[in-house]
Amino acid sequence: MENLQENNKTSEELSEIELKSQVNMGEEKNKAIIHKDSSLRRLDESFKKHIELSEYKKSNILAYWINDFAEYHDEENIFDSTSLKVFKRGDIVKVNLGFNIGKELGGLHYCVVINKFDSPYSNTLNIIPLTSFKENRQYNKKTCIDLGDELYNLLSNKFKVELINLNSMISKINNTSQEEQIEQMDMLKNIGQKSDYLKKIKDEIDGMKHGSIARINQITTISKQRIFKTPILSGIRLSEESLNILDKKISNLFTK
Repeated sequence: MENLQENNKTSEELSEIELKSQVNMGEEKNKAIIHKDSSLRRLDESFKKHIELSEYKKSNILAYWINDFAEYHDEENIFDSTSLKVFKRGDIVKVNLGFNIGKELGGLHYCVVINKFDSPYSNTLNIIPLTSFKENRQYNKKTCIDLGDELYNLLSNKFKVELINLNSMISKINNTSQEEQIEQMDMLKNIGQKSDYLKKIKDEIDGMKHGSIARINQITTISKQRIFKTPILSGIRLSEESLNILDKKISNLFTK
């Protein structure tokens, strides 16, 4: 009889705990909905303000970033860092730095990887953002390094090498009989893929400006989700000479 009473008491206690848990979850859900609605109203006010002030570019950039951020947020739990390469010090990556506040850099920028050691299981990367050189702008030599046309030349040289390889493949096909060409459909397919790849490199180069500035004072840590996946930058890496200059500037700016 006593055991039955104890069991009933335990069941009642468990039911009470479950009920409290459900109530707490309901309260948390309501809070989340209230905060969501409040944030959306505040965001709408911000958009309206930019538009009223004719700040259309800023409004559009903010909208782009909110869409990107929402996508990053949704995919955060399924993001697999092992799907990316292991990065090396000096690798050039293109990064979505997001919507900037004040003088922060925002949007898509080429960046220099400064990690000495990267792991496929690490979700973050340390980078220095690059900006295009502008003749009418004064750069602080204490915080910026002029890399000249190194990045532009690296991509241009890659284009030349890939073009030579493509022409070699085409020449090989042209020197074969029609029957042999039919048997070499894989090579014809590779030529098509190589042509598309070359066009992408050419488009990337056409969109670049001569001269790059490394913004040492904007050094930061990013999630690898922010990296724009493109094979175009594969193998593009700053020279050891430039990396040594970056190292010295980092040391002077942050450690001495």
